[in-house]
Amino acid sequence: MNKEFDRIEEHLRVLFEEKLSKIFTGHQAQRPLVDVLIQVMENNIQMDPEGRLCAPDLLILRVPTEDLIEWQVHQDILDDIAATLHQIGTKERFLFQKPTRIELNPDTEIKKGRFDISAYFSPKEPGLRDTAVMVQEEQAEREPLVPDNAMLIIAGKTIFPLEKLVVNIGRHSSNDLVLNDPHISRHHAQLRVIKDHFVIFDVGSTAGLFLNGKRISQATLHAGDVIRIGLANLIYNQEPTNTFPTSVLQTKNDNDFPGDYAE
Repeated sequence: MNKEFDRIEEHLRVLFEEKLSKIFTGHQAQRPLVDVLIQVMENNIQMDPEGRLCAPDLLILRVPTEDLIEWQVHQDILDDIAATLHQIGTKERFLFQKPTRIELNPDTEIKKGRFDISAYFSPKEPGLRDTAVMVQEEQAEREPLVPDNAMLIIAGKTIFPLEKLVVNIGRHSSNDLVLNDPHISRHHAQLRVIKDHFVIFDVGSTAGLFLNGKRISQATLHAGDVIRIGLANLIYNQEPTNTFPTSVLQTKNDNDFPGDYAE
């Protein structure tokens, strides 16, 4: 198994050595980030009952509170590392339960200029049907319809029409709706039409997705709902329909918006 991790480490070094130097400008890391990532991954590999190697998909990068902003500015590099780690790991026949992601957490116990990494396996979400299955069932019945005159009102003034069955939202230029905010992940959220209603999904963001003040994983949208992504407020609107009040399919945390984001 060491050979597989050696190959992964080599790929990451070639691709990210120059970019990582930007993160550590002004202070020295205790160990190269790639070294620690690979070591933590290797130490947490598990074998399932069928003898397949399962790799952790969630890497928590704990950094000093005073260094958090410096790390957040380069979240896009961390996102690229996570995506590459997942891609190469899959080629090496490791199994990941979800797309690999790296989350930043401030920690007052970590000394300035240092960092620590922990690896976790994302728990399966109980009580939720697989969204891919939901979409397939919808398509088997008929093609879903985009709600009439659906839109997002950004910051109370900019209107973004919702005219597609799937709308991706994030900081990366490949998204349908691009929001230039360092608190927003490269691929943060997705709107998908299911049963003629838009359903919003958190697609593995760092800072989280909030609907009407509560953190959620996914929810059906109705006119007047306020979506918070990073520091951006988006108001969902559409032609009036006879629908039930907003239905949150799953919540992550019932607290109000956090004061600090750890992207």
